[in-house]
Amino acid sequence: MSHTRNRLIVGVLIAVLLCTSGLLPAPIAASPYETTAPAPYLHQAVPETSDRFDRLTAEYGFDPDEAVDISTLPATSQQVVERTVSGSPDADGWYRYELPVCVDSVLVCDSVREPPTVFTYGTAQPSEIFTLVDVGEERYLLQTGVQPGADTTGDLRGQSVGIYTWLAGLLPLGVLVGAATVIGHHSNRRRVADLVVALGGVVLAAGLAVPYLVVGDVVAYDAIAWPLFGGVLAAVGVALVGVAWLAVGYAGATGTTPS
Repeated sequence: MSHTRNRLIVGVLIAVLLCTSGLLPAPIAASPYETTAPAPYLHQAVPETSDRFDRLTAEYGFDPDEAVDISTLPATSQQVVERTVSGSPDADGWYRYELPVCVDSVLVCDSVREPPTVFTYGTAQPSEIFTLVDVGEERYLLQTGVQPGADTTGDLRGQSVGIYTWLAGLLPLGVLVGAATVIGHHSNRRRVADLVVALGGVVLAAGLAVPYLVVGDVVAYDAIAWPLFGGVLAAVGVALVGVAWLAVGYAGATGTTPS
């Protein structure tokens, strides 16, 4: 009896965690970095030698001589600026860098938990989202936010997959694990029910590990996000077959017709 009760508790616990995984503060099968507004924390810069620099400074009335020297900025802000301009410009002449900001519930962070307070992120006026910065012998116009009515140019596709994975994968899988647990508890087909619960447990464990694999630089989230989504959907399909088999067997044993 104790063993049966323990199996029931484990199954219900896994089902609840899967169903609520998208609402929990800890990311499960999701990015370990902030994905809510004003994230992603995208930094864009154009050099003084660019025509775009001249056009933007003239349009918004910025005085290039009022640029701040990078050495006067806090350490985190300096690192962000240096990483932004150390890459290669895109076809439009912008240097870009997206700062990963870890969510508070991730126990290990490979970046920062708060963005630099010197810069303004999200939606704000040009005077707030643009900063003139001197980096060595070069001067840059740094942009850290967007103007009202504009959209960030950051790529949100990889980060938003976590929402889809929960809604289309983890949530229905949790419902199926719960159904298998209940049916298996009241029938003699507990082996199949245990397999469905075990499948849910494996998916849950993998989901809990994903953020730390990303933080540990073992994998890149944007590289595994969609394959992970597909894997969870496959698990849902397998669980659905198992629950259907359990339901048919239970209906036959009790003399009822499954709806």
